[in-house]
Order: sequence, then C-alpha cells, then structure tokens
Amino acid sequence: MIKTSYIITILSGLGIFNSCTGNFIKSPEYYQETVYLQKQETAYGNYLAGRIAHLRQDYNLAAYYYMKSMDKGLVNQDILGKTYIILASQGNIEEAKKYANIARQKGDKNNFIDIINAVYAFKQGNYRFARAEMDGIQEKTYKKLITPLFNAWSYVGENNYKEAIKELNRISKEEEMQTVYSLHKGLINEYFGKNKEAEENYDYIVNDKASDLSFRALQIITNFYVKNGQKEKAEKLISRYYGTTNLREMLQSLKKKVSTEAIPEKPIIDTANKGVGEVFLEIALLFKSVPIGYDYAQIYMAISEYFNSENDIMKIAMADLLEERLMLKEANQYYDSIKENSEMYYPAQMKKASNLIEEKKYTEAAKVLKKLLHNNPNNFQILFNLGDIYRISNNQTSAIKYYNKAIDSIFYENEKYWPVYYALAVSYDRNNEWLKAEESLQKALKLSNRHPQVLNYLGYSWLKYNINIDGAAAMILEAYEKEPNDGVIIDSLGWVYYKTGDYANAIIYLEKASELNPQNATISDHLGDAYWQGGRKNEAVFLWKQALTQKEDQDELNIKQVKNKIENGIRSSKKLKIKDKQIRETLHSLNNITE
Repeated sequence: MIKTSYIITILSGLGIFNSCTGNFIKSPEYYQETVYLQKQETAYGNYLAGRIAHLRQDYNLAAYYYMKSMDKGLVNQDILGKTYIILASQGNIEEAKKYANIARQKGDKNNFIDIINAVYAFKQGNYRFARAEMDGIQEKTYKKLITPLFNAWSYVGENNYKEAIKELNRISKEEEMQTVYSLHKGLINEYFGKNKEAEENYDYIVNDKASDLSFRALQIITNFYVKNGQKEKAEKLISRYYGTTNLREMLQSLKKKVSTEAIPEKPIIDTANKGVGEVFLEIALLFKSVPIGYDYAQIYMAISEYFNSENDIMKIAMADLLEERLMLKEANQYYDSIKENSEMYYPAQMKKASNLIEEKKYTEAAKVLKKLLHNNPNNFQILFNLGDIYRISNNQTSAIKYYNKAIDSIFYENEKYWPVYYALAVSYDRNNEWLKAEESLQKALKLSNRHPQVLNYLGYSWLKYNINIDGAAAMILEAYEKEPNDGVIIDSLGWVYYKTGDYANAIIYLEKASELNPQNATISDHLGDAYWQGGRKNEAVFLWKQALTQKEDQDELNIKQVKNKIENGIRSSKKLKIKDKQIRETLHSLNNITE
C-alpha cells in the first residue's frame, strides 16, 4: 500500500493532460453542424464527431473519428495528444504508440509518450529499450517510484535476478513504499525459486504491515504458502480477516480454494509481464484514491490489463472507476468477464446488480441476485437487496417476502440490521398493513438507538393516520433535535403545526423544508395546504400543480386528492389537539411567530 501523501507529488510531475474533460459548445446548432460535416466526410467533420463522442465518454468511437480526421489531413499536436491518450486508456498500446511517436516528432514532450514506448517494448521482450525509455524520464517521481519497479521486472524478463533485486532496492529506503517493496521482492524471489527469501518477504508484510495487506497480496501470499506445503498457515492468515464484512464472501471463496483445490503448481505471478502488470495496477490504485487522478488511473489500469488480462482485481478496479464516470454498461462488461470460480465473482455480480438498479433495469437486477442466491441461500445482503428491488419497483408483496427472509438469516441482531426493519416497514405501509409496519418501525427504532429517520417515519405516520398525536409530535421533535437541517424532518415538524391549526408556523417550517428539498412532491403539497389555510390561495394552487410534476416522493402523493384541491380548494380541515403540556410548551418554544 502506497501512502496517499505521495499522490499530489506524483501528479505534479507526470505531464499527462486530462483526456476526458474540456470546454465544449453544446448548442443545438453545433450538433447539427457536426452531423452535417460528418456526412460530408471532411477532416473537420470527423474531428467534431470525435469531440462529441469524447464528451459522451464513448472513447472507442472518439478515437475512431480522431484517427479518421487525421487520415484526411487534420494533424496537429492537440488531436494527436487526445488520440494516443484515449488509445492508451483503452489498452490499444500498438495504435497509441503510432500516434504518440508522430506527436513526438512534432515536438510533443509529454512523458507519457516514453511510457507508451516502454510498455510496448516490454511486451515485445525488448527489455533494454524499455528501460532506456523509462530511464529517459527525468521527473523525480518516476525515478523514485515507477521506474525502479518497472526496470526490476524487465530484468526478470531477462532472467537476471541480481539486477532485478538491485533495481528494486532503489525504493527500499522509502518508508511509504515498504509494503510494495516487500511484496515485489517476494514475487521476484518466488519467481526465481528462492522460496526461503520469498517467505521472509511475505511474512514481513503479514506480521509487520498487516494493516496494508490488500486482498491481492492475500491471494499471492496464501498461494505461496499452499504451494510450499503450508496450507494451515494460509488458512489461519485468511481467518484473521473474517471480521471484515465487505470481504467476507471473497475470503470464504479464497478459504474454500485453499482448503479444497489441488496444490498450485506455479506462482500467481509467473511471468515478467504479469509482474509489471502488478506494478501498473499499484500505480493505478494510487491515482484512483483521489478524484483528480481518475484519468491517470484508467490509463494505468488499461496498461495493467495489457500485460495481464486475467487479473480479476484489476477488472473490479476498472469497473469501479467506470462507475465513477457513470459508464455503467461498460463497468458491467468487466464484471461479466469474471468467472464463477473467481474470488471476485460475488462482489462483481453484486455491483452489477446495483448498476442495473441504477439504470432501473429491475427485472435484470433481480435475475442476477437470484442466481447468486442459488449458491448463497441464506446470504443476508442478497436477500436484503432483492427486497429493495421489489420495494422500489412497487412489488411490495415480494419485497416483504425477501425482507423477512433476510431477517430470518440474521444470526445475531445488532444495530447494523436496523435498515432492513425500516425497509420492511415501508413495504408493509405501502401494502396497507399498518400494524405490521408499526411493529417493524418499533424494532428499527430500538436497534438504531432512535435514529432520526426512524423517529420521523413513525411520528409522521401516526400523524397521517390521526393516531397517537402526542407520541407523533414527541418523536418528530426528537428527530428535529437530532437533525435540525433535514428537509424531510422539517416538513414533518411543519405538518405538526398544520394539523394542530397553527398555520403561520406551519408555513415557516414548510417553506424551509421546501428550500432544502425543492423537488419533493409531498413537501410542495403540504406547503400548498398551509398557504391555502393562511389565505394565500393562488400560491397554494401553484404549489399543488407543481407537486404533480415533481418526481421525488411522487409515490407518496394522493394524485386524485391533489387534483381535487386544485379544482375546489380545501373546504374543511379537522384540527388535532396535543394533550401533553410539555410537548405543547416545546412546540411553543420553537415558534418563530411573535405573539
């Protein structure tokens, strides 16, 4: 693991420009002109088509049109730079090299041209030339970080153990690099059959740098232990990490592989190409840890894939980066490339399902999760996520079924499980089973240590059903005390004032809620009611009409009732009474109206 403090220093010296952003004219006339010019097969038309594809993050198409525009004579440093960076970020190193070298001939001094040449030469087995290209980069961050690792594996390619270790030792004194140094030294020692030395390197990470131990390192080290007759040691190492929830399924899969599969015949990293692929993955993950490094991360991940397309950790990381760019379809293609026997299959399919939900492809998402459920029948998270899919798609009966199955799978209840009871309550409520919803909310309230959202939901629901008014007001006040800037909770507080006939204060709080959540249909509807009762009838009708067009919380809206209010207004409104003196005094103390 490389410390984050290295990132800004590295970024400052890379000399790679941002390939995925830039000013772009978005007027309709611009798009029409682009389509016209593209049809005319002009160089500029193809360039504009490339810019549109670039903006839309269709990088393959962008590169295609940029190259086409250059074929027609539009060749300059800007378009060359865009082209070789995009090609490299897509893993097309051969084509990237072609345009990078043309750019170099035209005076482009970008360090990444040297990287492309070095990467291509390494893959071709021309290790001496690859080193020369890397050594030619004078920026100190290359010399301190990337070049020593790269050169070490180039010597592995030449079967030169002594020079490989000598190169690697260039980073041995960097404190932030100790885990990376020890891992790669272990890999090189293992490659050359120096198992005693490799074990010392791996044991150092396990014992002295345990907090830096990545899942990839865990795969490599346990593979080494099993290969060398230390299966029990491998199993104990995996068991140390079982407490990490988000890795549990990956660890279970790894443990099963260690326990049941045949003794591996070779290391995970058994070629120089795979070794240098690990280097570029390390660098990519470093850049990925900060948003300004996403472009660099994608390029280095693509290079890592160029050297080793079998690395599922790289696939997960690339998919995650594509998700950050909202390229969900492309991310899912990476997830689908991970085989069922991989330790990464479970997280990959879970992420794929989440992306499908984001795209509102609920049937496809449910299909993915049900396939996972077949091999993990009591998996809480799969069951919970299935419940969410059906709740969101308004199939409350199925949602209730899966939420209850998720609850049944819980071995020991604690605070982390309150969301499933909350979600179950929402589905019961929408399924017109209020008593069951109320019971689930009470459970969620207890487990969550009276979370403000649970307090608010239960309090507002009592108010909606005109029951337990004192309890409703008390819960909403408690929620407001905990989250005084939450628009939904403020809406509930305004509704307390409204239901008890204090329309002036209702307007104040509902207006504040509307400012915080301007697209919320329920809040607009409530504020319209308060305006009507406060004599502001034109504004009330405007807000009711607005509520019908707003998507947020639209499913909570009684559309027929709102349309009736637009036509006829509010004829009567029963005022509720709060009996508890302390609650009345608390509400009074919050009042913003001077009496």
